[in-house]
Amino acid sequence: MKTHTTAKTKQTPLAFHERLVDQMVQDAKPASVLIRPVVQWVLWLAASLLVMAFFWMRMGVQANVSQVMKQMPPLLFILSAFAGASLAAWEAIASSIPGRQTGKAYRVLAVLVLMALASIPFIFFNQPGSLDLGKALSNGMGCAEGAAFSGLIPWIFMGWMLSRNATFHPWWTGLWSGVSAFLMGTITIQIHCPSWDMDHVLMAHLLPAAVGTMVASLLGAFWFARWKK
Repeated sequence: MKTHTTAKTKQTPLAFHERLVDQMVQDAKPASVLIRPVVQWVLWLAASLLVMAFFWMRMGVQANVSQVMKQMPPLLFILSAFAGASLAAWEAIASSIPGRQTGKAYRVLAVLVLMALASIPFIFFNQPGSLDLGKALSNGMGCAEGAAFSGLIPWIFMGWMLSRNATFHPWWTGLWSGVSAFLMGTITIQIHCPSWDMDHVLMAHLLPAAVGTMVASLLGAFWFARWKK
């Protein structure tokens, strides 16, 4: 009798651990399949271009857009915005996947492109006689809203993809995702709007991208960290 009790006592911890493991397996959620980073980037680009096309169909494009895009200052602005958005999108994706972070040289290049983009209106675009940024924003609210909304949709799509990854720096990921998405909104509205005045471009086309990026970085700190919970 004593021997039987001892044997039963020795088996109990093993049975308990087996039941514990079985319960953990049953409670565990299936891990989502990680989409390859380059595929995520291509999906973001495709979604952004589709959003652009949709807004251009609704709002239209400037009448002489083909002629305008042959001129260097407008073309340089559009290309710089697209390059900045593309670089930022890859940085957002890479920062959301452990072990795929880009190097300092890549981030320096991205920052330099964004700085060049912000300086182009000051150097090449029409300068107002008297600078009134508040008035420029008030007169350009339609463009500002268009830039914001046309950038919001790509950001939501990118946010959905990035939230499936496992970023250790959600604020940083949110920042770069905001830059990429809302710069695409800037491009969308710039192709639509015929104004190339410095104050209008700054306040109605670029400011929404800056504000959207700040909001995206704050929201990203919560949204992209949900995988830890």
